[in-house]
Amino acid sequence: MVNSESNRHMSQSERTCAMCQLRGFCLPGHMGEDVLGAISTIIKARPPVPRGTYLFNQGAPMTAYYFLRSGSTKAIVVDDDGRESVMSFLLPTDIIGAGAMQRPVYYDSVVTLERSAYCVLGIKDLTALFRDKPAIQDTFESKITSRIHLERHARTRLNHTTAEQRVADFILELSDRMHQLGRDPDALYLSMSRYDIGSYLGLAPETVSRTLRRFGDAGIVSVHVKQVQIIDRKSLTEIIHSPAAARKLA
Repeated sequence: MVNSESNRHMSQSERTCAMCQLRGFCLPGHMGEDVLGAISTIIKARPPVPRGTYLFNQGAPMTAYYFLRSGSTKAIVVDDDGRESVMSFLLPTDIIGAGAMQRPVYYDSVVTLERSAYCVLGIKDLTALFRDKPAIQDTFESKITSRIHLERHARTRLNHTTAEQRVADFILELSDRMHQLGRDPDALYLSMSRYDIGSYLGLAPETVSRTLRRFGDAGIVSVHVKQVQIIDRKSLTEIIHSPAAARKLA
């Protein structure tokens, strides 16, 4: 806890980073106390916004990175024919806008899936910080690159897996991310719609719903609207790695 005397000498963003419950999971925490202090001077906290708020739009000038303190978002891309695809779901501590690294414009649009609060890290301020502290740049860009690789891996699975394998993989991916945030990895809240999950997995929304029902009937998960409770993690893992296990549910 930061005392009142310290508070008088700290900016709003410094207080946000120092007192944030996600400090140990977010970018500054992973990069060390020295980086936390440097980034705390330029990161700006924003108040909560409602579901459906766009943080930025595809093709807009790249001006900042974003970090969620609470809530969730989806990244979407619209092709030349107007078709929308969900590219990723972003949770607290994820770097939002990472896909636009070293580009003049944002690659996608990011919209909140629920009431969400976030922080903004301006590109101009970050660039100035890199000039003063060049060692920070490599660490920062390494974390961004790692996130991009994870998203690319998630997309490649669409080429060679069944619907059951994709949904099982999605559930365990979300579970792992909850665990990394210090939350219950077996109790999941799906803030995204079945339509969004289907778009992300390359499946029809009806297929997503049907597959979740099959998992429920098999006693692998318990599903109640947006709440998913993992009951049999071993079976989910077997489905991902074994087409035969997936076919048993088909």
